[in-house]
Amino acid sequence: MKKSRIKPMLMCCLLAGAAPFAAADGIQLNLSANAQREVPNDEISATLYVQQSNSQAAVLADKLNKITASSLAQGKTYKEVQLSSGSYNTWPSYDKNGKINGWQGRSEIQLKSRNFSQAAELIAKLQQTMLLQGVQFGVSDQARRETEQGMIPEAIASLKSQAEIAAKALGKSVVNIQQLDIGQQNHGFRPPVMMMKAAMAGTEANVAQPDLQPGQSQLQLQVSGKVELK
Repeated sequence: MKKSRIKPMLMCCLLAGAAPFAAADGIQLNLSANAQREVPNDEISATLYVQQSNSQAAVLADKLNKITASSLAQGKTYKEVQLSSGSYNTWPSYDKNGKINGWQGRSEIQLKSRNFSQAAELIAKLQQTMLLQGVQFGVSDQARRETEQGMIPEAIASLKSQAEIAAKALGKSVVNIQQLDIGQQNHGFRPPVMMMKAAMAGTEANVAQPDLQPGQSQLQLQVSGKVELK
């Protein structure tokens, strides 16, 4: 696994249009600092669907329901893959005179997993009867929390460093952090969604497993606070 690269980005900012204001016993500043890391994507999500048409709404619904139920049943054998029902829609088709002459319907299922091998195998099986709308990679909640916890000391140290630089420039020697807010910014890079569509899906078709390349995402943590210089 590629090691995470740490890219601290520091931002020292005062309130818009305002200079540091002097309190009775010192000078107060509003500062902020960021820490960034690129981490491997460890989670995959995908959407698969079946879309059909029929002259009778009930027949169409029966077909969609059976295919969806069969696909969800196949997923139960993959213990590390989560399958769930997605959107389900039916709508009428019209002839040139504006009269209903049939029905169309679409049923989706959502796939989510941290096991790329099992996910790729199941996606290939489901593509025998369903179409793949797209695949997306991201950082799991667990990995995100662990990364953010590691960035907190780094971001705070960066803010303190900025405060010490400001204190020296203003002829002060004591730095007191009076208030500290810790938040996150999820503006990291996400790899493009991998789109894979087939013209037709058939029950006898043999579908090769997709080649999954999860890539990395950039996570960012921001801290801001009120600092007093004496």
